[in-house]
Amino acid sequence: MNIHSSINIHSRLIYQTVFTFIIFIKMSHILMILASDRFRDIEYITPRAFFEQKGFKVSTASSTKISTGRFGYKVKNDFLIEEVQMKNFDGIYFVGGAGSTEYITNEKARLLTEAFYIAKKPIAAICAAPRNFLYWGLLKNKKATGHNGDGQFPALALQFGALPMPEKAVVYDDGILTANGPEASEESALEFMKLFKK
Repeated sequence: MNIHSSINIHSRLIYQTVFTFIIFIKMSHILMILASDRFRDIEYITPRAFFEQKGFKVSTASSTKISTGRFGYKVKNDFLIEEVQMKNFDGIYFVGGAGSTEYITNEKARLLTEAFYIAKKPIAAICAAPRNFLYWGLLKNKKATGHNGDGQFPALALQFGALPMPEKAVVYDDGILTANGPEASEESALEFMKLFKK
């Protein structure tokens, strides 16, 4: 092996190492928030599968260490809500389901989500979870969608100053993405990932 070949091989190894390091440090970390009970299974399983397939790192947090879905899917959460530090994540995604509104009165969840918003990091909620955002004032003067099976979403949105669009599967406005239910699991995941490029 001559000196030129040796230099070329060495250069390629350095490039590959640097490239791998750059990819690693740029890998975005998504925090998925689950209800302690009755989260909608597919609204967790499907988005997470899409996130991980595209190279995102995913962690979960809840008010309990174990979350149970409506259909019995169990998740051992990585963090309790109070353990989460916003600086360690690049985006937050609230999984829906009937249990997701437990966070309406959870001050730690509210403050955490507000911190993501202030830091201009992507925020999302699907199904019933956007109702947390309504109560917290995050959707004031913003277009939003959400679960409307009870017919209450439009009135609730207007009550908190939001612009209801429950017929839309996914709505994005000023840093916040909302989705209206399990049928929007795939689309919400795809649209949420796009926010990391903005």
